Amino acid sequence: MTNIPTDLLRTFVTIKDLGGFTSAGELLGRSQPAISLQVKKLEEILDTKIFLRGASLELTEDGEFLYEAARQMLEINDQIIAKIRGDNISGKVRLGIPNDFELAFLPKALRNLSRVYPNIIVEVDCEISKVILQRYQKGHYDIALAMERVKQDEDRDTRDYRLESLEWVYKESRLMDEQDEPIPLIAYPQGCVYRSIMEEYLKGQQHPYRFMYTSTSLLGIFSAVEEGLGITAMAKSVVPDHLKHAASTRRLPELERVCIGLHYKERELNIASRHVLDFLRTGLANM
Repeated sequence: MTNIPTDLLRTFVTIKDLGGFTSAGELLGRSQPAISLQVKKLEEILDTKIFLRGASLELTEDGEFLYEAARQMLEINDQIIAKIRGDNISGKVRLGIPNDFELAFLPKALRNLSRVYPNIIVEVDCEISKVILQRYQKGHYDIALAMERVKQDEDRDTRDYRLESLEWVYKESRLMDEQDEPIPLIAYPQGCVYRSIMEEYLKGQQHPYRFMYTSTSLLGIFSAVEEGLGITAMAKSVVPDHLKHAASTRRLPELERVCIGLHYKERELNIASRHVLDFLRTGLANM
């Protein structure tokens, strides 16, 4: 029975993820010739070509299959090591995240993380996405989760983002249908994606509106909605079960989708940050 060494698989996956032999070598601490030799050895073991040699380093059909299988094998390998030797991995990871997504999936993701890696400390900072991204660009975070408008040319790893429908959230239906009154809105401050989209769509359909309540706190937003002060818009997955929500009504337009995605610098992630990233990816997928 032929066995595939996991270090060859890790090299192969890293080359694909980073888009080059040199970049993979820098991350793995090996020279470019050593990386090339590992790929050659892997191809000899499998008796096939896995890369279409060229500028873009595209994978062959066998390479595509191997890439997906190798990621799964490495994930199982890392889970075994983490479970048995998890206490040996430690570090502090700085995470920026939007207010509403802190409650949506972060506690569960961090609880699962702490069971496997009890010595990894995650420092969480919550704000609106615009502020999170500004701070991330200034180096305040190792990983940032932010909400943005959907890009037509999204080229990130599909594990790093998800598209969400926006829905109108309200307590009383009358607020949605009073024809003679401006629509009372509840929102985060200027710069919030939710707020921008609500304003743009209501203006586009010439619906009069006014902001009744603005808060940087998710609890404040929910409390204002629960008291019947107005309506708001949120990603469908973060709307509490006790509040009513709808994609559109007779008076309110259907809103566009948004992108909730992870931001990080691949080469700057340490071991602790990589493990946190894996758990955040899982949490994002299972929201």
